[in-house]
Amino acid sequence: MLKLISFFFALFLWYFVVGEDKVDMSLSVPVEIVNLPADLTISNQFKRDLEITVTGPRGLMRNLSQQHISRPVDLSKAKPGPQIIKNTADSIPLPRGVRLMRVRPTDIILQLDKQIEKDIPIQSATTGTPPPGYYLGGIILEPASIRVNGPQGVVALENSISTEPIDLSRLTASSSITVALELSPAILDLVGEPFVTAHITLKEKMHEATIKNIPVHLIHIGKKSYTLAPEKVTVTAKIPFSQVKKTKDMTSLFTARIMAGNLPPGPHKLPVEIIPAQGIEVVEITPPKIDVVIMDAPEAAKEK
Repeated sequence: MLKLISFFFALFLWYFVVGEDKVDMSLSVPVEIVNLPADLTISNQFKRDLEITVTGPRGLMRNLSQQHISRPVDLSKAKPGPQIIKNTADSIPLPRGVRLMRVRPTDIILQLDKQIEKDIPIQSATTGTPPPGYYLGGIILEPASIRVNGPQGVVALENSISTEPIDLSRLTASSSITVALELSPAILDLVGEPFVTAHITLKEKMHEATIKNIPVHLIHIGKKSYTLAPEKVTVTAKIPFSQVKKTKDMTSLFTARIMAGNLPPGPHKLPVEIIPAQGIEVVEITPPKIDVVIMDAPEAAKEK
């Protein structure tokens, strides 16, 4: 009785599988890369979905699209270089009773490359010019480089990366701005769209001028009289343009003094010290030393 039941059950399955109407169906199945060595990477673009045509009994095909069917590619024994993988009839696991008729593309071509890591320096790019009276003092990028991890054939060729152009004409003072990078498509796929901070220094242009008749003051310990020859000096200095424009009396930008300390009465030849306003650079003092005669109080009275 058990054998008879098994016979009828097998006959029923045979009829269900063989006797049922067969239909064709087209599916898109993903390519799954498995066992890729850690020191290798795929450096080319490849078709990640295959178009297949299968045939089988209507009952099996009805729910075929809901099953997880993929094309696994085992790269455990792969080496650097091109790899051509054939899509054969048995390369795509299908349910029993379903047969693969056609697959496109017939081959999967992979370019395997060594995986390397490299710090690529970033260079700033500019456009326009600073506002009148200013010049670019420098640009410091933070970070100064970007670390890229990817195929040796792509990463090794990149020696530097540029920022998107920074418009200097829109700046009115030193500032820090966020700027994107100009990346090749290959590097863009590896790092995404990073940003860097550009610390931009604008410096004011200097106007070199000669200012005459700057009065000299003597600083001496004690109450003594003195005479100076000459009593005024000439200074050549580099002055920021903004100060030149807003200052009417240029001598007010400088203080000239002689530090006499506790020198005894008598003639002396002492250097002149110039204290400029902030941002001014002294180039030359004329004369650099002047004659100083320090007198006691009685002598000062006689001079008078």
